[in-house]
Amino acid sequence: MDTKELLKKYWFIGVVAIVLIGFIGFYAADTYKNREITVDTKQVDGKYVVYSLDDEDVYADDFYNTLYDSYGVNISFLSYERAVLNKTFEVTEEMSTSAANYAANILSRYSASDIEKSLKSAGYTGGVNDLQEYYINLEKRDLAVKEFVLANADKYLKDATGTNGRIIYHILVKTEVEAVKDEEDNVIEYKALPTEEQTAKLNSILEALKDENNTFEYVAYQNSEDNGTAQYGGNLGIVNEENRGNYDPFFAEAAMNLKDGEVSEPIVSAYGYHIIYNAGSSNEALLNDRYFLSDLENKNQSLIIEAILKKADEAGFAIVDEDLKAQIEAQIGGEEE
Repeated sequence: MDTKELLKKYWFIGVVAIVLIGFIGFYAADTYKNREITVDTKQVDGKYVVYSLDDEDVYADDFYNTLYDSYGVNISFLSYERAVLNKTFEVTEEMSTSAANYAANILSRYSASDIEKSLKSAGYTGGVNDLQEYYINLEKRDLAVKEFVLANADKYLKDATGTNGRIIYHILVKTEVEAVKDEEDNVIEYKALPTEEQTAKLNSILEALKDENNTFEYVAYQNSEDNGTAQYGGNLGIVNEENRGNYDPFFAEAAMNLKDGEVSEPIVSAYGYHIIYNAGSSNEALLNDRYFLSDLENKNQSLIIEAILKKADEAGFAIVDEDLKAQIEAQIGGEEE
């Protein structure tokens, strides 16, 4: 796969390339799903802007401080985490490839001094040369978290999908529609009335989805006209029997009838054409969905620590610093309360 195709595969790097946001998950956008988020690279009055929320700039220094405030675990734990991850997980070719693309994207967007500052805050002292290793360790951390959650599925995943739930992504091409009604004035279907341009766009999307180098998320990000989900690759989260009423009934019916891993033919709703993807309903599918995993970690802030401690126990690692032990126990204990 050439560089262009790799960038297609890892499109989300550029979408949310906020400097080294591993402490709160790869996708800061998850924390702000109901707010307008804009990734930025500008400077205002000499201060580096990391991103903007509702047109309000968030500065790098404030962002780093927020990370420390949110994650009060001593920085030494991060070094401990690295040692555990390096001991318990082998680096795969896929890890190296994706980490290299994360690193290349960050290096192209941000100054070396900003990157080094962020890496140092995460316990990396080798400057930009540590950037790829940082992202490899984030992938290892995700693996540790997934293993831990699966081993404790009753706590973290019980009833996560609801009734017949599945992770749904979609692509919207807006068109005028005509409602077809029965004798009692109930809408029984919608007929799309696309322009030539809209038809061409739909056909282009269908062709792009046939290209094995494109993920559904990438095509959705590039093309979907649903402004609320396009920036997340079309992700709608879990759609199930309990919440299907929140969606257009024709859309919901199509989404609920898809098999795991299946992509629909174009479906017409009151908004136009939809192409719908069922990313899966199993526990494994949930954890392989970056948005679900990030949300789970944000809701359970001791989860990462517990996952690392479990791997450490398996590998025979021990924490001997009493202050660090106490801080970690307080973090986990507070979360359980």
